[in-house]
Amino acid sequence: MEECLYSEYGFFNTTKIRSSKDGDFLTSPEVSNYFGLFISNWMDSKKIKNNVVEVGPGTGSLATQIKNYSQKNLFLIEKSETAFLSLKEKEFNVFKSIDMVPSEEIDLIYMNEVLDNIACSIGVSKEKKWFEKVIKIDTESLSYNLVPMRAESLSWIQQNNIEPLDDIEVEIQRNITTYLGEIVEQFNPKFLLIIDYGYEAHERKGKPYKSLIRTYKNHHLAGETILQPTSTDITYDINFTSVKNSLSELGFDVELSSQKEFLEQHGFLTFYKKIQSEFQNADGLDKLKIKSDLVGLEAIRNERGLGGFKILTAKKI
Repeated sequence: MEECLYSEYGFFNTTKIRSSKDGDFLTSPEVSNYFGLFISNWMDSKKIKNNVVEVGPGTGSLATQIKNYSQKNLFLIEKSETAFLSLKEKEFNVFKSIDMVPSEEIDLIYMNEVLDNIACSIGVSKEKKWFEKVIKIDTESLSYNLVPMRAESLSWIQQNNIEPLDDIEVEIQRNITTYLGEIVEQFNPKFLLIIDYGYEAHERKGKPYKSLIRTYKNHHLAGETILQPTSTDITYDINFTSVKNSLSELGFDVELSSQKEFLEQHGFLTFYKKIQSEFQNADGLDKLKIKSDLVGLEAIRNERGLGGFKILTAKKI
């Protein structure tokens, strides 16, 4: 997964930025120009005033919105070479890795659809024994195989009390656990805000999929992962119970909500009614633009789509 996404020829290091209309998928700040407004409202409610770090800004759309609405001092961390160069051209304060960011007091680290691109491994339970699903590399093809599970993977499963389920693969997200530990150690932030698609542990058995790993290309599901290495986005649902456990152990008070709930808690309904009123009183091209704004707002709140994403907020105790 790491090789297919971030190597020299990887999916995120080619000639276009993937999280855009001309790319392969859209995130909430590309769908609505006002997504950053509600994030900024949350920041204001927490009295976040100083340095802020965004991990994985992609197009820079969310960073742009947050700067417009809150004038925070932003540091961006972007691993994709293509996106990094684009952000530099837009004169953002952008770095390739966490250890390159100037060591200053950080109030907040936030990330939108980042954790789902951190490489995971796959656990499979057979006859009460755990195995890992691996990629077998032949001369001209890739195929799957099972091997005994590594100790560190088994430890992650045990730490998160994951019970084996028949015909259900487990996305072992220990690299997320490690990464969260690294960014907290590096920056010691007062707050974290994480946005992604995912589930809590008790919800997994209700999902009708053997595996939550999937691929995207040109804004559509793109089929089997190993048939198209480096040419598709590889992603999976985040186990937010594991994320909550990790951050609790790191000394944070953690809250989890749906994106719909978060938006409504931080000014969405009042703002939406204001835009509706402007739409009713507008005409011509202005009316078309405001209609587009309304459609974008509805999309980021729709609980069957982006509104169903999870938003985790964490405050250092």
